[in-house]
Amino acid sequence: MAIHMHNIGKMSEGEPFSWTSKDALLYALSVGAGAGGPAKNLAFTTENSRGVDQKVLPTFAVVLGSTSGSMDGLGDFKLSQILHGGQQITLHRELATSGTVIPVSGMSAAYDKGKNAVIELSTELLDAATRELVATSVTTMIIRGEGGFGGPAGPSEQWKVPDRPADVIVVEKTSLDQALIYRLNGDRNPLHSDPQLAKMVGFDQPILHGLCTMGFAGRAVLEQVCGSDVETFGTLSVRFAAPVVPGDELATSIWKTETGAVFQVRVGETVVLDRGSYAHRRAVAGESTDHLAAATA
Repeated sequence: MAIHMHNIGKMSEGEPFSWTSKDALLYALSVGAGAGGPAKNLAFTTENSRGVDQKVLPTFAVVLGSTSGSMDGLGDFKLSQILHGGQQITLHRELATSGTVIPVSGMSAAYDKGKNAVIELSTELLDAATRELVATSVTTMIIRGEGGFGGPAGPSEQWKVPDRPADVIVVEKTSLDQALIYRLNGDRNPLHSDPQLAKMVGFDQPILHGLCTMGFAGRAVLEQVCGSDVETFGTLSVRFAAPVVPGDELATSIWKTETGAVFQVRVGETVVLDRGSYAHRRAVAGESTDHLAAATA
């Protein structure tokens, strides 16, 4: 059996990861902030606008320490077997415009899905100065052909679209150079930039990073559900369902709930991000969120 089940729960500390104001600004631009006009999203795209303090998009957390999770202890399967199935982030406090975190990562779960296996890789980001928990991310990886090892099937999924029209649909067009900008955050996988390699693996052209699409959805949720208040942002999770090509138009349908929202992203009729869910930070901590629902109604 290729998956190293004995390593579940073993966490290892990675190298400190530092970022600057410029890195946070670049990330915001790479997920479409400011594309609706130069005066829009100034808090995320500028650091010196009069009367506007710089803020950091919560989904920037996926970039921090993103290279810390080693694949060595997960199993002896090939990289070609791995699909990025989903992503979850939880913010325990607002992200600073600059700082240093220490990533602590490891395999947190492995599930037997029959033909395939699913592995969850968890990363805790600790403030390098105080060791305070800043954010947590969980990366879900589908390992093709490695199921049938007799492990647990995993928890049942409760996600569903409410039986009513979406409360809001946010439509944004990605730019033709979207992937070229996003890769500057650190993910230099040539699948997103090299036309020849993209064709070798079955795509007509380079595709957009799934985490970039997630960033677009995260901005939509932040604006429509949180009223752009980064201090309320808690947990966001998505399932990657289909590839997006730079230049595609993303339609994010959002249904507000008592504790946050559920959402789905489509390109035309194709669902590209599925099973999207969001919970306010106070909901994650078990506190009342009535005032947030009223503010964004």
